[in-house]
Amino acid sequence: MKYYLYKILFFFYTVNSIFSQGIPSNGVQSDLRLVDLYEKIKKRMGEKTLSVNKIKGTPYFDKSFKLAEVNYFGELLKDKIYLRFNAFSDEMEIATSSLMKSSENILIKNNKVSCLIDGKIYRYLAYKAENHPPAVGYLKELFRGKNFSFFERKSKVYMQATTARTSLERSFPARFVDKTEYYFSINDAELNQIKLSKKKILSKLKSYSSSIKSFLENNDAKLKSLEDIVALFNYLDQQ
Repeated sequence: MKYYLYKILFFFYTVNSIFSQGIPSNGVQSDLRLVDLYEKIKKRMGEKTLSVNKIKGTPYFDKSFKLAEVNYFGELLKDKIYLRFNAFSDEMEIATSSLMKSSENILIKNNKVSCLIDGKIYRYLAYKAENHPPAVGYLKELFRGKNFSFFERKSKVYMQATTARTSLERSFPARFVDKTEYYFSINDAELNQIKLSKKKILSKLKSYSSSIKSFLENNDAKLKSLEDIVALFNYLDQQ
């Protein structure tokens, strides 16, 4: 069904091609011209690098495929598309029905392609974690104003099995571990990691310290919850 539509709009590729092609820091897979993207449509093949059945946990925060809206190079697609986020492989898997259990098809990774799932916008962007080189990946938009943006990045990290060496130690099976990070941007500049604490936020936003203190005084906020941080960026954006 709708084979030609999906053939035009999405590409399927081998696991090896992820590493052979590379992704520039701006999150763009290749030339932005649509004709070039059409030529890069491939079939995703090969075995998974990990046998998920042998690992405790799941690579998904939500296993179900959800009806989604996809913004493709400035155009909102009208066809029904179902997506779920694979937090281990950092991919948006595509299905034609919410009843599907698995899929080998994924959404093209490009900063000009975003999706709306359960009322939340996911974007494929460049970001800079503390003490790490720049990377690209999916981030959930929590706030976007005229000058400030605030994002959440949730991922699954694979941890190998460990065997206890003594009776005082514990053995652990191979498992997926949840990881959550937060990033902010000023005037659409680089996304930088920010920790959710008053001290860290004041340190990252030193030039806005007076405005932050005014926000804290006027709102009796502790900057310990996501709601507080979103409200803060909304306040700073209006100054």
